[in-house]
Amino acid sequence: MKKISTSIFISLILLQFSLGFAITKDEKDSLIAKAAEYHSAGKLDESLLCIQNILSESPRDDEALYYRAFIFLEMNKAQLAISDLDMILSMEKTDYETLHLHARAQYDLGKYEDAIKDETKAINLNPQAHECYDMRASAYRAIGHHEAAVKDYTASIYYGKIRNADLCKNYTNRALVYLELGEYESVVDDCTEAQKYNPFYITLYLARAEAYTKLGKYEDALADTEYIIRVAPKVSDGFHARGVVYMSMGKYKSAVSDFNTAIKNEPLNSSLYALRGVSYMNLNKNKRAIKDLSQAINLSPDNAEWYKFRTAIYIKEKQRQNAIKDLEKSLSLNPNDEQALRYRDIAEDM
Repeated sequence: MKKISTSIFISLILLQFSLGFAITKDEKDSLIAKAAEYHSAGKLDESLLCIQNILSESPRDDEALYYRAFIFLEMNKAQLAISDLDMILSMEKTDYETLHLHARAQYDLGKYEDAIKDETKAINLNPQAHECYDMRASAYRAIGHHEAAVKDYTASIYYGKIRNADLCKNYTNRALVYLELGEYESVVDDCTEAQKYNPFYITLYLARAEAYTKLGKYEDALADTEYIIRVAPKVSDGFHARGVVYMSMGKYKSAVSDFNTAIKNEPLNSSLYALRGVSYMNLNKNKRAIKDLSQAINLSPDNAEWYKFRTAIYIKEKQRQNAIKDLEKSLSLNPNDEQALRYRDIAEDM
């Protein structure tokens, strides 16, 4: 965390001293304005200190508590945000903005059911708050309630249009649910709509590239991944995605090349090693394939897929005992994997 400069710290302490034991509305508004200025500049510590000055004199000031909770969320301190918001709610100052922020904090803590309850209350207070539908949809998606997620994302888009909101993320979020549902044409449609609002949002290109790949529209998929590589060459996402497209096209050498670049940028990503391993297997470079899958397993030992992939290589190499051992581990993690069950039959008959 960045340190607050000495001059800023001293000036704020002097300001607090000058306020004495009471703070006027004008002084509070000035501190909130200063906090907002620091926040806009990305100076979260300084912004927080401004709000602390208000709360040191008025510890139950609901406006200052709300702003502090907002800053805490920006600082990835969701539990501290919850504490401030709970204090506001205990004062029976229930408004949809506070409930929405409370839901965001619950979501960040992985308490998705609680986030849904909060947003439902917020929507009851303001049925046109598109951001509440979007947050509730994300919580539904997190617990696998895809139909409810699509319904809420659709509502967030509808009400967002009424408010002339930037709906890039709303369309992209719905596209991600469609991707999980296998509705690839809908993914393409939503990502194309999202692009109209923000043509620089990388996530929409990643989602659309995956959908195009599933639809067999490889040139379109390559165009999207190459755009990502062009605008963000130092991150792994574009190379990762293009490597997957090349794998689907059967261009395993090109896939390996892209995964090599992606691994340099993100050396602890187990998926990249697994995908490169499968590419090596298809190039009949089985020793390299086993090495990569073993690295993927070291990085993510609870991923059933990686053991299953390594099994396929062991079967090719006629390594019966290693194949059975990997399948036992894979099935212990995912007992209903039909492909793993088929592999087990093959391995046992070797």
